Amino acid sequence: MAWCRIHLTEDERRIVNEERASHPHLLVRNQMLTIWLLHCGVTRQKAAEIVGVSRATVQRYVDAYCKGGLDGLRHSSVQKAVSELATFRDIIRASFEAAPVCAIAEACDRIEKLTGIRRSPTQVRKFLKGLGLKWQRIRAIPVPPKKTLAEHVQDQAEFLDTQLKPKLDAAEAGQGHVFFVDAAHFVFGTFLCCLWSFTRIFVRAASGRQRFNVLGAWNAMTRELIAVTNTTVVNTETICALLRKIADLGLSGPITLVLDNARYQRNAVVQALAAQLGITLLFLPSYSPNLNLIERLWKFTKRRALYGRYHPTFRDFQAAIQEVLDGLPTKYSQQLASLMTLNFQQFDDVSLMAA
Repeated sequence: MAWCRIHLTEDERRIVNEERASHPHLLVRNQMLTIWLLHCGVTRQKAAEIVGVSRATVQRYVDAYCKGGLDGLRHSSVQKAVSELATFRDIIRASFEAAPVCAIAEACDRIEKLTGIRRSPTQVRKFLKGLGLKWQRIRAIPVPPKKTLAEHVQDQAEFLDTQLKPKLDAAEAGQGHVFFVDAAHFVFGTFLCCLWSFTRIFVRAASGRQRFNVLGAWNAMTRELIAVTNTTVVNTETICALLRKIADLGLSGPITLVLDNARYQRNAVVQALAAQLGITLLFLPSYSPNLNLIERLWKFTKRRALYGRYHPTFRDFQAAIQEVLDGLPTKYSQQLASLMTLNFQQFDDVSLMAA
């Protein structure tokens, strides 16, 4: 294309000035800034330095403007090369829906077998993301041995709709209190995780199998934790101590504890004490940790206190956990407000890996 000098009309100057400052896409803002600089007499090399692009990129902007005006310039920002794999999108999508892969190298091999086209891992990763695939951790669904998944899903849905939600609705209306109860057994050891780091990080492995037990009751409305802790064992005496601690709060209105079917919780001693204290025990369906809100709190505590951290002694380990628990109503209140919502995962619409 012949050399083209940029002389903007009055209308173009107004549009360029607006879009170089406020267009939602950075690429278009850079294009408009480049054209404006050239209109003002700045050399193409200097404009490239100011905008932070190459001299060749500036020339492409100029060619697009001279060929199609501002519309042509904008259109050039959204043109993309079409991958050869695009022809096989449906075939590739169907294959990966039927049998996901663990590694991008495996994806490269699979695509080559399907299409005869070999692409680098970087190109394949970009293509798969364009299809909507994400690298996601597989999650397990706990299901009672004598039930099918469909039966288990139905049991959970009925429990949620007929028993748990009415209690939560009453608590939201100020007509009661709902606590989610569970025990966390933090074992003194090494908790590994992924980090954003320049090199691989090694954490010294902790020795010992000591436990810091936290039996907690999470108030679904006030987001407060009532806990009984020890370093020995959680048993009937521990749950009874928690019941008394909740009763001592002096709350007005009915109190409901949502808890699993552990033997130390579901026995005659505990149920008799709960009845004496005026506390209702609402037992979850078997294998239903997804309906126990406090499970999220234990994961949060591990991330904050244990993952990727070395604690020289069990006392340090215990102190780190306790520090997080003490900071729940203050330091971590905003994070918990979004984490501990009353939205419960259900498994009526999930992808199951074929056997």
